[in-house]
Amino acid sequence: MILGGHDIVKIGVALFICLPVARVALLLVIFLGERDYAYVAISGLVLAIIGAGVLLGL
Repeated sequence: MILGGHDIVKIGVALFICLPVARVALLLVIFLGERDYAYVAISGLVLAIIGAGVLLGL
């Protein structure tokens, strides 16, 4: 299957959206491992805000 220019742009946009979300999720797991609960709460709040934005944006 050959990807067209529009498909490549869609993949790039999806990566730009997913990578910061994945970074916050990974940091949440790391902070849980370090038992740094203040940063766990902040990371969870950020993920909740992103999730609410995605749900309301649909």
